[in-house]
Amino acid sequence: MIQILNHLRLNATDWILEGLENVKYFYDLRLLQYAPLIAKLDSQSIILPGFAVCAVLVALVFRVSKGPKHPSNPSESLLALFSVIAPTSVAWPREYTRLVDYSASPRSKTVAVSMESFIDGLCGGIIEVRNCTDLPDLFSDKLVVYGWRITLALDSSWNLTVLRWVVGSHFAWTRTQPAPKHKTLKRAHGASIPKEDTTADSLSCSLTANVHLDLDRIPFSHFETSLLQLRATLAPGTFATLEFTTPAAHVAFLSPQFNICAVPFLPRQHIRSPSTVRPATPLLGSVHRVLELLTAGPSAFALENVSNVSRTYAEALGAAAARLKDDRAARTAFIQQWEITGWREQRLMMGWEAALFSVGYLTRWVVVVRK
Repeated sequence: MIQILNHLRLNATDWILEGLENVKYFYDLRLLQYAPLIAKLDSQSIILPGFAVCAVLVALVFRVSKGPKHPSNPSESLLALFSVIAPTSVAWPREYTRLVDYSASPRSKTVAVSMESFIDGLCGGIIEVRNCTDLPDLFSDKLVVYGWRITLALDSSWNLTVLRWVVGSHFAWTRTQPAPKHKTLKRAHGASIPKEDTTADSLSCSLTANVHLDLDRIPFSHFETSLLQLRATLAPGTFATLEFTTPAAHVAFLSPQFNICAVPFLPRQHIRSPSTVRPATPLLGSVHRVLELLTAGPSAFALENVSNVSRTYAEALGAAAARLKDDRAARTAFIQQWEITGWREQRLMMGWEAALFSVGYLTRWVVVVRK
């Protein structure tokens, strides 16, 4: 609040000084222009005050026509932002106050928050999201608070980061990772569904007792080869349950929506574990292409069921994030292994991914086929 008052005081001081300079300029201009007339009418004391009033009015019009550099009431934009994110300490971090001042647009009533700073602040424990249910609206530019629209501003380097990850992961997987062995994906007849864990890997659920495959874990460079190999490997009468993620049709490659979708799949900054290394397959696949590879041509599968389980999957991700926060044993074990920053990052990425499914940027599919 003190910073806001100081900001308003400095703006008011600048405005007064500039107004006085404009008044003096117009006063001197009019005085020189009408000096002969004033000399004749010096007995009429109303002339000089009249010119002064005119000069003030012209200065005010000139000031308004230039347009304000900052919102007329900066506290409105700050109040809107504070309603979405909150500091974890008593004092609001100075860098976020400056960010709001720089990014607030009074004409469109928009506050744009740097996505990179937003993620770093959450993982670093500087800020926290007041309500995680705001994330879907934040991602889709529909979050409006007190008449101000809160959006994420993608930094200029973010496109390059995402592109480097997509290309780099493709060549890295192609060079170092062999195609998955399907025999390792089989489960014993009657095997139970995996118990819930604190990672996204454990959220897959098998609808059959035969073969279960999470296609998101298959490198995109091996995607078609793996599905064709699966068709040739499974014995007749065998069922297979395939789970995978695809982007929505309106999420174009390297669009702002695509870059937002890439966040939970990018290499982690605070958790260095093979389980968190994920290929770009969920952002590049298509449900139509998957069905074509499974059901077209010789040795094709018979399609038993196709289900959109995005809502269930998002709820499972949210439940896993809540468990990591509220379950003392799980929280303590995770922090001991990955420290507090890794714990914050894991919760953020699970909540972020859940919001992507909730807003409709990503779709989770379950396909059951029979050989």
